[in-house]
Amino acid sequence: MTLLESKQALKAQLADQFDAIELNSLLSMLFEHVTGNNQLQQVIHKNDQLSEVQVNELKKYAEELAKGKPIQYILGKAWFMGKEYIVNDQVLIPRPETEELVEWVLEYAEIINKPLHIIDIGTGSGCIPIALKTALPNCTITGLDISEGALEVAKLNATQLNTNIEWIQQDILMSASMPSNYDIIVSNPPYIPFNEKVNMQVQVKNYEPALALFVTNEDPLIFYRIIARLGKQCLNPNGQLFFEMHYDQGKAIQTLFDEMGYHAELRKDMFGKDRMIRASLKPKQGA
Repeated sequence: MTLLESKQALKAQLADQFDAIELNSLLSMLFEHVTGNNQLQQVIHKNDQLSEVQVNELKKYAEELAKGKPIQYILGKAWFMGKEYIVNDQVLIPRPETEELVEWVLEYAEIINKPLHIIDIGTGSGCIPIALKTALPNCTITGLDISEGALEVAKLNATQLNTNIEWIQQDILMSASMPSNYDIIVSNPPYIPFNEKVNMQVQVKNYEPALALFVTNEDPLIFYRIIARLGKQCLNPNGQLFFEMHYDQGKAIQTLFDEMGYHAELRKDMFGKDRMIRASLKPKQGA
């Protein structure tokens, strides 16, 4: 079977599940992964014969796509801020909105213009601390996660991208204190109530780690409250909290932080939705 014949067969198999543009992109990535040919080379070599091993590998990947498995997990990699990261089902797939959160932290760090101590809580693949360390080599960066599997992936990514990060395994919800004092705490914590799972894409709810996605319906802001409480103990003077959040939780989180003694600022993402929040402790009365 030629490359073109194989691609046409897989297109016919998956045509009902993906629109034509998305399907072409997905198949191009799969064929590059299996054959080593980029999109242009696939056109040039369309009549090349594929080996039986390659044909079977492509069929297996197409079956996984049909079941809803994300292309990033099939390939074992994803891109974040221009860098390639290892990903598997132990970690969330990095998303563009999180790049915007990192950019906001970098804006603040540029204003402060001094070495900072930064911790990322719920680090997953390590994309946030690694991106920060890449941009801020003089800063001390820590990544914290409850999941041993996630930290294994994060450490691999740090090695691959030549970044020196401190990694800590810790359950932040059970923590009475933080490992150190920090100038910035950044987090993309779990924030999706379980009752929203039924409406989510199969690719997310069936494949990405629930531990990193969901919170109870009764207390959806638990991570924001716990981290803000710990922040009152461990933030250095003028320290900042930076969070990603559910687009419809902004006002509730802002109110929560105000009640806890923080001043909070919302920021919209590229789609015009409230997606990030920054908070700093209010000056004490009479200070």
